[in-house]
Amino acid sequence: MRSKSTQGGGMVFLYKKHLEQKISVCEIIKDSIIVIKIDRSIFLKNDEDRYLVFVYIPPYKSVFYKQYDVNDLFEDLESVLENYSTKGISFICGDTNSRTSTYDDFIKEDNLPESLVDLTSYSADSQLSLRVNPDLKTNTWGLKLLSLCKSSGFRIVNGRHSEGYANGFTYCGANGTSVNDYLITQEQNFELIRKFIVCSFTTFSDHAPLHFEFDSVQATTVNSRSAGIPENDVLTVIKWKDENKFEIREAFRVNYDQLNSCFENRDLSSDADIDTCVESFSDAVVAIAEPFCKVTTRHKSGHKNAKLNFDKPWFSDELKALRRNYIRALNAFNSNSSTNNHKTLNECKKTYKLKERYLKRQYMKQEGDMLSVIRKTNPKLFYAKFKPKRKHLKSNLKLDDFYEHFKNLGLEMNLDSDNASTEEGNCCVFDELDAEITSNEVEKVINLLKRKEEEEEEEEEEEEEEEEEEEEEEEEEEEEEEEEERRRRRRRRREKKKKKKKEEEEEEEEEEEEEEEEEEEEEERGVSKLFLET
Repeated sequence: MRSKSTQGGGMVFLYKKHLEQKISVCEIIKDSIIVIKIDRSIFLKNDEDRYLVFVYIPPYKSVFYKQYDVNDLFEDLESVLENYSTKGISFICGDTNSRTSTYDDFIKEDNLPESLVDLTSYSADSQLSLRVNPDLKTNTWGLKLLSLCKSSGFRIVNGRHSEGYANGFTYCGANGTSVNDYLITQEQNFELIRKFIVCSFTTFSDHAPLHFEFDSVQATTVNSRSAGIPENDVLTVIKWKDENKFEIREAFRVNYDQLNSCFENRDLSSDADIDTCVESFSDAVVAIAEPFCKVTTRHKSGHKNAKLNFDKPWFSDELKALRRNYIRALNAFNSNSSTNNHKTLNECKKTYKLKERYLKRQYMKQEGDMLSVIRKTNPKLFYAKFKPKRKHLKSNLKLDDFYEHFKNLGLEMNLDSDNASTEEGNCCVFDELDAEITSNEVEKVINLLKRKEEEEEEEEEEEEEEEEEEEEEEEEEEEEEEEEERRRRRRRRREKKKKKKKEEEEEEEEEEEEEEEEEEEEEERGVSKLFLET
């Protein structure tokens, strides 16, 4: 849905391997609605299967209109809810680009008169509590979503969960913050949601992740990562959490005596005694700090063979510093979503992203220039860069096994050739190979070759056009950056001129004041002289 020069998005559903038989994809509609079925046996309350409807509704009047009629997506979503609500329990989750404020998603005062209650099976809407929503604005899609909730009986969970962790903003962009991402289900299903959290914003997206949990059957052996691994092969990793440094410092202060006891009354005359002392001190430090850190376990062999995560070639020290500033601003905004913190976050993010794109573009341009040079000067090195790496397959077979296999294979072939029939009727003969080649066949082959050449020429032209477009876009971006730099320089010059002019004016004022003072002094001297003469 985006041009090749910009990053794109999409919808992805991930699940653990041991749940493969319990999860299935029921339906995909217009690349915007995915219906997932989860088998009832996974859940503690396993009366019905559960259907997760993941949805993405693009913004109003977006590029998406060119491919699909977005107005129909709400109709498709409503038909999906009608269909799967009869089969099991349904939940809607995703980015709907809808702003609903605190408007009601149910019909107010929906009670029927007592005279009509016995005559119809109509069930009135329950009067739910007011939703907690920090976003007090609405838009077109928000009103449509509220209308969908009223007609289908589904209700928004955001701002209503009992724990109160789902009351925050879900989107943070350059123009402000809003609530666009929702979890929606029927009112009677609220109790099935054990936990629902709007998580903190990350560097991966402008949207905050939605985290919700159901009560499920505990998998004791399948889900254990260290199951079947010897204890000596399990590596415990403790990761430091910067936000808990004050708690850890206080814990060390409180347990000072415990740490000090590791060195008291110790005979450190031998290496073994020193090792014992260091080991006891390390155990004490781990025991004190472990509750405030993230503890994970993994297989030692996987740890040894793990690939190091090197930075990209264009990721310079300057870019690292900008990224650190961006993460600091993001953490500050997550802790306090004030207007100043939001402004600082946008500035840091914009500066970091512009610099990253610029350095990446420069690196790719240098790589392209280098490839174009070595293609002519060193073709061997050029093609070696595109040669796929060979996979080294590990095998327990020995050379003697190969020898015995092919030896027995040769004996079998000799036996088959001795017992083979020598009759002429058994020979394979293909008469069409001896037939003459006709002019029609030659014409067909020539036309086929011509079509292939034309297709190749068209593909080359398309590739050249795409390359030219990319180069033009890069040049435009560079020109914009250069123009921005020129504006900054002109701004600095103007500021310098203003400052210089102001200093000159101040100097002139000082000189005028000095002259006035001198004139006053001369007048005073003249008056005093006249007085003396008189």
